[in-house]
Amino acid sequence: MSDNNKPDVTEQSLLRQTFYNKNDELDLIDVVIQLWRGKITIIATVICMMLFGIIYVYTAKEKWTSEAIITQPSAGQVANYNAALNVLYAQFPQDKMPISDLQHQLFVRFSASISALSRSLQNLENPEDLKAEPVVKGQAYPLSITFSAHTAKEAQQRLTKYIQTVNDEVVDDFGGDIKLNLAVKERELVESLNSQSQIAKEKKDQRIEVLKQALKIAEASNVQALQLSQAEYLSDDTLYLLGTSSLQAMIANENTKPLTFDNVYYETQRALLALKNLKIQADNLQSYRFIMKPDLPLRRNSPKRTLIMLLSVMLGGIIGSAIVLGRNMARRYRGTH
Repeated sequence: MSDNNKPDVTEQSLLRQTFYNKNDELDLIDVVIQLWRGKITIIATVICMMLFGIIYVYTAKEKWTSEAIITQPSAGQVANYNAALNVLYAQFPQDKMPISDLQHQLFVRFSASISALSRSLQNLENPEDLKAEPVVKGQAYPLSITFSAHTAKEAQQRLTKYIQTVNDEVVDDFGGDIKLNLAVKERELVESLNSQSQIAKEKKDQRIEVLKQALKIAEASNVQALQLSQAEYLSDDTLYLLGTSSLQAMIANENTKPLTFDNVYYETQRALLALKNLKIQADNLQSYRFIMKPDLPLRRNSPKRTLIMLLSVMLGGIIGSAIVLGRNMARRYRGTH
């Protein structure tokens, strides 16, 4: 049992001999003296670590981050699209969304698209660092978008490109939506006009049939001339009292008379003409507005040269001191054995 404890006792006594005085107190002066005597080793180790640090600093890939801050588009940037909506909902203006809702809807679509692009870039074989985060936590806008690259110029250019690409996709989607809605609305108005024309034609045919029936009754009753002083209150069943001459003239007039339409028909026709003459201009439509355009970064994110050199010096000093103290312990160990 005592033989198994001999190495531990020896190591403990060796540590006391190397770092502690007779009162079992840490002898800092002795430790400092040992380090001073081994200063050449420590300095050499520090220089080696500094060389490694310098090599890493100048060989590691640099990382520069460009940032842009955006918010929802202004009213002017959605003016043309809003004008198209005014035409689309001309008959039912209460169904049209307010311009503030349109601005918010565009920006939400942009924000969702840029987040989706960020995830897809991170899943690439060589991931790209595109991030979109709210400037104020809990608020949808303004939005901070950053992109990191190996050079400052590349980071700025790539961030500008990604923002513009996402905006173009959102604008194309909204342009496609409005065109589809306009096409559906135009077809709806054409069908409404056709239905109203058919109804007007049927009313005209029905009127002619009523007059023809009244003419037959007048001929059968031998009513040649008007039998009443006031004929404006005659019903269809008493029209024969107008006489055959008047009824024949009325039938001839109804055959050549154009169809009669109400105000709804002309309002529908006006809405259809407005749709056909509408030219959708999405050139200035934007799904965002810059608060700060993608900047050209002045400081790299990594590597941090000053920090790396300081860490290299500290690590070199620690390793060098450990070598010196370990070497002294080894000498004393050999001396005791």
